[in-house]
Amino acid sequence: MQEEDIFIRESRGKTVCHVRINESVVRDESNLIHIDLGSCVSVLLCGIDAGRKVWLGANHLFKSRIENSDMALEQVADLYNRMIENGVTQVRCLGLFGAGYREKSLAREVAQLNVRTVLEALSLYNLTVELFQTGYAQAIRVLKSDLMGSFLIRHQRLGERDSRVIEIPLEQLFPND
Repeated sequence: MQEEDIFIRESRGKTVCHVRINESVVRDESNLIHIDLGSCVSVLLCGIDAGRKVWLGANHLFKSRIENSDMALEQVADLYNRMIENGVTQVRCLGLFGAGYREKSLAREVAQLNVRTVLEALSLYNLTVELFQTGYAQAIRVLKSDLMGSFLIRHQRLGERDSRVIEIPLEQLFPND
């Protein structure tokens, strides 16, 4: 069975959580996270608690800096802290997605700044990015696959029909000690 078929099959049993602009969510493995990105940026954290339950945290950041406030740091800190509050003992950055910017786009500078400031915020938590996808508008759907023991990330460029599924094994991020 191909990853796309597995993704579709397993997504039927999940509750879909849409992450809206300037929103952050933390959900357990019974959920599928859905994000539509234009000129925004999104961080996807994952974690595991003492009982080996998987958690996902995602944000949808429109503008990383508002006046003198670092919104990227605020949202990454909020996501990280909410993961810890849910009993997560190990936190990883599953992905950084974002920035629908083209060479002549008016949003280009803001989109690039969003990515840079989010990377700076992640570095403060010593989080490395497993999957880095930027440069165009995209739809991201993420779930924990019980069948494959992996995270499955369905990635689709907005306006196109084709999508691809990227697999990141749980064991790669959270080895059994």
